[in-house]
Amino acid sequence: MPLRRWTRDARLTFAMRNPLGGFSRVPAAPALTLRDLWPGNPLVGERLVRNQTLFEGVVRNLQHLQWDNPAWPEAYRRWLQGFTWLRDLRELGAESARIKARSMVATWIGLPASERPIADPSITGARVAAWLSYYEFFAAAADDDFRQNLMAALIMEARSIMALMPEEARGWRALTALKGLLAVAVAIPDHQEFLSRYLRLIDQEIDRQFLADGSHITRCPEDQFQAVRELAEMLSILQTARLPLPTRLIEVADRAAPALRAMRHGDGGLMLFNGSRERDPHLIEQVLNRASRGRVVAASQPESGYIRLTSGRTMLFADAAGPAPDGYDSTAHAGMLSFEFSSGRQRIIVNCGASTQRGWAEALRYPAAHSVLEMGSLSPVRRDQTGRITSRPAVTRAQASQDGAHWLHMTHDGYKAQGGGVYSRQLYLGKDGQTLRGADTLEGTESRDFCIRFHLHPDITVEEIEHGFLLYTHEESWLFQANVPAYVEDSVYLGSGERVDTLQIVLCPPEAPEPPEELASEEHTAGDEGCAETEGEHADHASGEAYDAPHPEDDAEYPHTHSGPAEDNEAFYADYAAGHGGDQSAELPQETQATGQDETALPHNDEEDAFSPLLHDAPPADSRPYQAAHTPDLGLTDHSADAAHEAPSMAEALFASEDAGSNHAAQAEQVAPQTPQAASSGATAEPSRPAAPTMRPVRWALTLMTE
Repeated sequence: MPLRRWTRDARLTFAMRNPLGGFSRVPAAPALTLRDLWPGNPLVGERLVRNQTLFEGVVRNLQHLQWDNPAWPEAYRRWLQGFTWLRDLRELGAESARIKARSMVATWIGLPASERPIADPSITGARVAAWLSYYEFFAAAADDDFRQNLMAALIMEARSIMALMPEEARGWRALTALKGLLAVAVAIPDHQEFLSRYLRLIDQEIDRQFLADGSHITRCPEDQFQAVRELAEMLSILQTARLPLPTRLIEVADRAAPALRAMRHGDGGLMLFNGSRERDPHLIEQVLNRASRGRVVAASQPESGYIRLTSGRTMLFADAAGPAPDGYDSTAHAGMLSFEFSSGRQRIIVNCGASTQRGWAEALRYPAAHSVLEMGSLSPVRRDQTGRITSRPAVTRAQASQDGAHWLHMTHDGYKAQGGGVYSRQLYLGKDGQTLRGADTLEGTESRDFCIRFHLHPDITVEEIEHGFLLYTHEESWLFQANVPAYVEDSVYLGSGERVDTLQIVLCPPEAPEPPEELASEEHTAGDEGCAETEGEHADHASGEAYDAPHPEDDAEYPHTHSGPAEDNEAFYADYAAGHGGDQSAELPQETQATGQDETALPHNDEEDAFSPLLHDAPPADSRPYQAAHTPDLGLTDHSADAAHEAPSMAEALFASEDAGSNHAAQAEQVAPQTPQAASSGATAEPSRPAAPTMRPVRWALTLMTE
């Protein structure tokens, strides 16, 4: 037996000595009774009275003296042994509920100390806090023996928490264990060691779990909610006992509550990343009100890596960071660069959610369960047999805002080591919230074994039309279009924990452009007319090259979120490139390079014309961070007149010029010009071998349809 386990077992054995009949004084009743802050479910309480449990939609029969079973899901075992269901019996309120509560507590405390499952201090903390919160409900009118045994059990189990902490609990569950220790400390003040141990451990857990921006280290919105709830309960216990509030506890609650508010959609529920669920909006609001008096929403979360963009009625959430650190990554999903989008109180594009069922819990970790690119059978995050992450992708992000419009550029290299290249996603949210555009690319690979998924909320109705798909909400209709084939397939949604059938839009990879034909020798030596035509081709497609412009690489330090006028945008991109040692003239967009030029001298924005047939808020000039060409002296040619003569469809007008620009740019790079030395000597340059065709970006747009 390992020494660490032997010492742990020895500490537990010593802690679980029954204080009755010993030298310790066991009070007849708690010095202070607590009050549970959260509502219960009377339907669950009614099931318990009938010797059944109802947990996450599954009904199970209660068996006498059975508190554990290897076949049970871990979440159910925690719920049953944690006694948090006492609030459901209290919500039912009947005398039968009171008797059932007392009977089940008596069954637990009647077990010999060696047979009680107490190895998890977080479950023990939840249990003793529940006993004290509902003492008046089930124990105040009980006989003396029951109350005396209950008080002895409280002392023993609080000692077990002290014996196991801090090694045996991680994440927000460690806060649950400390909450139970605090509850017993204020209920039995004669045992001063409980309070002193709590005060020593709470600061350590706060520093270990919460990042500087108030977000939880696991990067799971569900964990953020649970952690804030535990903080709110601790503050309530301390206030009830009229004890001084620890400064660190108040400070972290004031930081964590705004971070939780920033993780909510317009319907009040949580965003679905890294194992989170929607949760009841009313319960979330209650938790926030208890944790902090302010109603501030965090402006940014740079440490956690979540991006929150709002414009008009719309909200966009994006996962722009890698998995949580080792030891806190048990809920990590392979959903880097995925996003969710909502309008008003209606979610439109979502991730699939999370589940406590083993099969679903594992399936929902993969990219296919997220609104993001999925590459065949590859996964950007790899785990070993123990579930520990062994391969962590490097994720970069850059963000800019101006006049209510937002730009976001994200990359990750999770597929690179497996031959899949670097995944890049660019998003643009219009200033009125009526336009969402994106471009997804894989750089450094010729593989086309991928697809891009957009999971839809179950409330969304889809209608296929000639130019794309109409997505109907209860109040609005949105048009989804793409420059590649798109299909509607079945999907599932587990935002509430229960499986609901829904739909998803799947984009297929673009077809490989045909390699350019070998040019004749006379074409290489063409006169001024040929050169003019070449320059014209470059100018025609400058906007298409823009989305493919190389972006500075991120290092370990992420750039700060920025919002401001055009002059500030210049500083944002300039500082960003300088911080990474890049050549600004080569890497920065044209908006930065054109500084000092008169606004009227800027080239015409060809992309506005391309999107004008269907977008009601075409991007202003400040959208050039993702549009500009590398060469400042090349202008953009207005093709709106030609487009009118050809009468293109909406989809063609949306994507044709951009795709053509990508293809022509790739072809132009493959034509090697003759060097001056070769021309002067009369030598003939060897024709360069055609390079592999460049993959076109997958472009898509979601547009609000108005009258």
